[in-house]
Amino acid sequence: MRVRTWLATALLAIAPLMASAERSAFAADSPSGSVVMWPTLTPAGDQPGSAPLHKPSDAETGIFSRSQELDATLRDASQDLGYTLHVTDTGPVSGKMRDSDMIDRAAHEGAAGATAGTWVVSPRLEAAGDNQFVLRIVAVAPKSRELRVRVEIVKGSDVAVRGLVMLRDLLSPAAAAQAAAIERERARVDESARERLMMPLRSQGRAVLAINGALFGGYVAFSVQRASGNDDPRVLYPLLALGTGIGIGTALLVSEEWDVGTGDAWFLAGGAWWGAGAGLLIANGRDTQPFSDRYSWGAAGGVIGLTLATVALTRSKADEGDAVLTHSGGGLGLVLGGLTEMAIRGSQPDVTPNYGAGIGAAIGVVGAGTLASFVRVSPSRVMLVDLGLGVGALAAAASASPLLFETPVSERRARAFSLLTGAGTLLGGGIAWFLTRNMPREPALSRATTRANTGMSMTPTGGVIGTSVTATGVVPAYGVGITGRF
Repeated sequence: MRVRTWLATALLAIAPLMASAERSAFAADSPSGSVVMWPTLTPAGDQPGSAPLHKPSDAETGIFSRSQELDATLRDASQDLGYTLHVTDTGPVSGKMRDSDMIDRAAHEGAAGATAGTWVVSPRLEAAGDNQFVLRIVAVAPKSRELRVRVEIVKGSDVAVRGLVMLRDLLSPAAAAQAAAIERERARVDESARERLMMPLRSQGRAVLAINGALFGGYVAFSVQRASGNDDPRVLYPLLALGTGIGIGTALLVSEEWDVGTGDAWFLAGGAWWGAGAGLLIANGRDTQPFSDRYSWGAAGGVIGLTLATVALTRSKADEGDAVLTHSGGGLGLVLGGLTEMAIRGSQPDVTPNYGAGIGAAIGVVGAGTLASFVRVSPSRVMLVDLGLGVGALAAAASASPLLFETPVSERRARAFSLLTGAGTLLGGGIAWFLTRNMPREPALSRATTRANTGMSMTPTGGVIGTSVTATGVVPAYGVGITGRF
């Protein structure tokens, strides 16, 4: 008996402390703001019905008394939860009880003229038979366009109690935080879905890389065979097959391991082929002997160019604009390098300036490839600038052609012709660059991923391109081609 008395006394002593701690914790986490509590409406509105929303009248005996009890409970509960109740707002008038009206009211001024908006709560009640009611509470957060709803079927004696619990779940900070977390997760999922839809397929440049890898592998094998001094075709053809196979296999392995876009593939091809071309031209300009060693110069130049392009791609991805810029730089360097050699030596126009063209091609492709790693330009603009360069070169050459009328052409006239043609080339390119300065850039993803574009996208294709119906059945048609858009 004494133990029971001691326990009862202890509980009575601890109860005020627990209540005080609970009030302190609630006050620390209680929300701030205002709330507009609409009077209870009927029907609940959770299913289609012919009766419009309205306030229960005295004639609706069962619902009227429960709605009065529910209104009083919810008004007191909202203030206990820490909200400021709009006592002057008596609720909507007839015809202004739609969900959109709640959203509009939530966007208006809060308590004491605050412009942060106010909560709007609308309880709904509808008889469900057998002394049961459909209790539905709709709440709108300040300046929100989202409805928060709780629906339950409760007994008549539990309407006020369940309404209190449902209101607390709707307005409590934990519920608000949970709703915000759900909204953030939904937005994250939607963003992830959009990124998956926008993300292009992996290694779109696989075909381009494989074709160029096969050709470059075959060229390297041919160079090795020629440099060895062996002209036996029984050695040449196996080496060509081996080199082509190694090139294709390497390209497929690279495209499987890394995401190689179309721009990446053409960028690598530019480094390899312009490097090989520069090596051959330099060897020809130096008159390298024996003649077969010149192929080795081309292979070495191609390997160096491919290595530099690979290093550049490890720092950033390349799109079609970067690839076109790289090839354009190699071509421009080839022309300007040849014109520079002709101007220095005073060579005749019918003499091929191999050495200057090779040096210029090497400098041009390296410079343009480096520039492509730092700038973003559309393929269309690069090609328009190339058109300006070509038109400028032709116009200048045509204007300076009288310098070549005499026979033989003096070194002075030959130098003047080369300098005027080079100046016209640069002038035409500069004018084209200036005229295209306001061209819109294509939309692109981050350089950390594959950059999408709406400009030129050309992809070589090969294999079965169609079928033909014959007397013996369907026969495939093989071919090669280029698909894409410009």
